Parts: sequence; structure tokens; C-alpha cells
Amino acid sequence: MSAKLIAIKINLEMKKMKPKKPKTQGQLNKKAAQGNQKQKPSFKQKFKPRQQKKTQDNKPNKAEMRKVIRQQKAAEEEAERSRIKTEKEARIKAYKKQRLEKTKAISKRTQRGQPLMKDRMQLLLKQIEEMKRN
Repeated sequence: MSAKLIAIKINLEMKKMKPKKPKTQGQLNKKAAQGNQKQKPSFKQKFKPRQQKKTQDNKPNKAEMRKVIRQQKAAEEEAERSRIKTEKEARIKAYKKQRLEKTKAISKRTQRGQPLMKDRMQLLLKQIEEMKRN
């Protein structure tokens, strides 16, 4: 009997010496607790979950695409505005030149203060030729 008692005491001491496993928080499956695997739900799923498509890192998302499109449109509008502005300035410059020529022709006078009809007639001739072209 004494041999049986000694064997039982040794078994109890061995159990006490074994390190205990740390307790995990919440209820996990044994397989998930052993490894770094995802825990499967205990209920049966009706539909298959959507798998996320792998996106390329270099492809911009929708917000970035919208921003790029807005910038392109703004650049195009700015170019259009600058083109219109330069055309307008050119038309104004041409009109000022034409008006200056006209005022010079009309304002010419003789020594006695009479207007010069020669320049006025040339101006009228130019106007008639332009009307025929259009």
C-alpha cells in the first residue's frame, strides 16, 4: 500500500508542476486558439460573403480620379479663358489702330483751316470696298 500511496503523491505533484495554458478572452474555437486562423462562425451562412477584389496600389481611387478630372477641366477652362483674352486684346488693338487712322485722315486741314478732301475721299473708298467684300 505504501508504494501505491507514494505513486499517487508523485502523480499529484507532477500535475501541479505542469504550466497552465493562459486563458483567452471570449469564446474561441480550439483551432483558432491554437493558431492565427480566422474563427469560423458556428452558424450556417445563407449567402456566400463577398470577397474583396484586390486593387492595384498604383491605381487611384474614385476620389482621386474626381480630383484629377476637376483639375483637368479647370486647366482646360483656364486655357480657353486665356485664348479668348488674347483674341479680344488683338481685336481691340486692331480697332484702335483703325480708329487712329480714321481720326488722322479726318482731322487733317489746310493752312487756312479747311478740311482736306483728298484723305476723306480715300477713307470713303476703303469703306465702300469693305462693304463689297462682305
